Amino acid sequence: MPKGEAINLERYSYEAIKKGSLSFSFASTLFSRKVRDRVVKLYAWCRFVDDQIDDENVALEHRKWRLDKIAKQSFDTLVSTSVPPAIAAFRVLRHEIHMPKEHPFDLLSGMRMDLDRERYASLEDLELYCYRVAGVVGLMMTHVMGVSSPKAYQHAVDLGVAMQLTNISRDILTDARMGRIYVPLDWLSESSLPSDPMFFEETDFKDKLVPLVQRLLLRADTLYKSGDEGLKYLPFRCSMAVAIAREVYSAIGREVTVRGASAWDTRTYIPLSRKLRLGLKGLGKSLWSRIQRLKRYD
Repeated sequence: MPKGEAINLERYSYEAIKKGSLSFSFASTLFSRKVRDRVVKLYAWCRFVDDQIDDENVALEHRKWRLDKIAKQSFDTLVSTSVPPAIAAFRVLRHEIHMPKEHPFDLLSGMRMDLDRERYASLEDLELYCYRVAGVVGLMMTHVMGVSSPKAYQHAVDLGVAMQLTNISRDILTDARMGRIYVPLDWLSESSLPSDPMFFEETDFKDKLVPLVQRLLLRADTLYKSGDEGLKYLPFRCSMAVAIAREVYSAIGREVTVRGASAWDTRTYIPLSRKLRLGLKGLGKSLWSRIQRLKRYD
């Protein structure tokens, strides 16, 4: 690849993470330059896929066609080289690291679940969806970071699922407006709540939804703790970045819990001053994971 083209792809990828997620952009500064360049390529591809299927101004069938096209362009080297920069960046990443092909395909299958407006009968069903759209990103990240221990894999999945449950809890009304219901149907039934998205805007309904969302966040907390256990398997700088991202994301969940139904009146976010404090907590957690790692070799 010409040097100028490679630089443009890097610039695009860094801009994508900066615009798409302040939390991940903030944490990514702790990675080494080599790893960070790869992380932002992966993020740019994931963000591109998400944006392509979330565009409500485009007909549903066309968005499904877009998803099929992304799959073909991302993996078929025989297709035209004129592809969106996110896909070009992902192709570069695939040549830089070994990544099982099924991981990105699992993510695409999770995105298909969104387009099919699937509902989730139970928490187990919901977590399968979360695995596909986020847990598998954790697996891809282990390859991006050069993690050598397979023991890290389940912890990476758990952290990704925890983050997705946090996203769901924060964005529950926004998703309902797009016809996406993530609260397990058996939970809604137990609470005598309808699963029709039209009810999600009603004040009484939102009040009754709060304890169900808090149950999702309690599950996320358990999975975050599993993610913490995986830090000791990561290279030190990677563990710092991951620990900080974890602290910021779990803080979003706590904020949703504290705000109750009002959490959905405006988008919940963590201000920079608090992110800095959470960053220190994440660094401390990363250092503790180093101590645990050293003890393994005593």
